[in-house]
Amino acid sequence: MKYWAIPLSLFLLAYAATPGQVAPEFRLRDLEGKVYTLASFKGKPVVITFWASWCPVCRAEFPKLHALAQEYRVPFVVISREPRDTEAVVREYMRSYPRFLPLVALPGGDSPVAVANRYRVLGQPWTFVLDKEGRVVNLYAGRVEVESLKDDLALAGYE
Repeated sequence: MKYWAIPLSLFLLAYAATPGQVAPEFRLRDLEGKVYTLASFKGKPVVITFWASWCPVCRAEFPKLHALAQEYRVPFVVISREPRDTEAVVREYMRSYPRFLPLVALPGGDSPVAVANRYRVLGQPWTFVLDKEGRVVNLYAGRVEVESLKDDLALAGYE
């Protein structure tokens, strides 16, 4: 790892929504048109990942994260923060990941980029684990290990 990468990573994580905070609200829709807000997930842990279709780290980790989503059956929300990821691109990309809940722009609601900005996401992938009350349990800037997510889901109240 480069000598400057550790301080930069710490800065980026300090800038993002932090553990213990209530996650920022959003209003997006799924690919079928159903509207979701953060409150839609209240009462159950949720994982939110900000990604981009061109992101090599996202491509490498999505199969493992999807297997976790299948095993745990928790909502696993994926939001592309890439403006060029149109609804058609997201729909095609997500065919391989039916357990993920891709959310896209809502006319009169939010855009994915606006939500990423609200969460203070500066890259991709960024993954947030939220508890049953919508508080951030943990966040990851970059690659995340499945075992770490399992630990976070236990802390988030996964049953």
